[in-house]
Amino acid sequence: MDMSQTTQKLERYHFLRGKSTTPSLYHWKKQGMVAHVRKGIYLPSDLQDKFRIACNAVEEGCLVYHAALEYYSLQTQEFNWLYVHSTSIFRTFTYQGESYVYKPIKFLYKPLIMDKDNPYPIRVTSINQTLIDCLYNINLSGGLEELLYAISELDHTLVNEKDMLHCLELYGSKSLFQRAGFVLSHFKDDLRLSDYFFKVCKEGMGKNISYLLNPYYCNSFSKEWKLCIPANAMKEIQKDCYYEI
Repeated sequence: MDMSQTTQKLERYHFLRGKSTTPSLYHWKKQGMVAHVRKGIYLPSDLQDKFRIACNAVEEGCLVYHAALEYYSLQTQEFNWLYVHSTSIFRTFTYQGESYVYKPIKFLYKPLIMDKDNPYPIRVTSINQTLIDCLYNINLSGGLEELLYAISELDHTLVNEKDMLHCLELYGSKSLFQRAGFVLSHFKDDLRLSDYFFKVCKEGMGKNISYLLNPYYCNSFSKEWKLCIPANAMKEIQKDCYYEI
């Protein structure tokens, strides 16, 4: 049985679950056609694409946060781990030198499914949700500088402000409206964002002062967005909207 035949058989399962005593599974393992990825999960041994592995080694796996940025080639560095959303909690596992980490997100809005006809498709949050998710948890985007780089590299034709606003509403976080409004205002022209987008952000942000990052990293302040900001981390974007304190 060649690898293509094996893949056709594995396609029936999407995951291979079961004990090693299963005759067909035992045969495939003996022939080196399948590999043990994690407890109860087997995939074709020649499957090398870490994104496909991430999405198919767990139930309804979807690339999120920095893993989504990396899939879209919007990152400056590659980590040796990927953040994966799943409909079932799973423990971090390592396979082929990559670690796969469970990082659930609050919702999935218009996720992209690449190669639907492939038995091992790739699922990833949309560009628009990925931006909002990463603004919600900047640390999981790889840090502020990594996120700013990703935004600066975005093709404006892929950005849909209506979808971003919908994701902001689904989060329902006033501080997220502040962070999104402040950060994205520096890319307003490049991303072709309208005044209406920022009007909605201001309406949703409330009156409280919030922080872009950990409160200990606040040495600047945006009056417009009532946001505490680490000045050193913001050196790559314009500085005329906040003042030193």
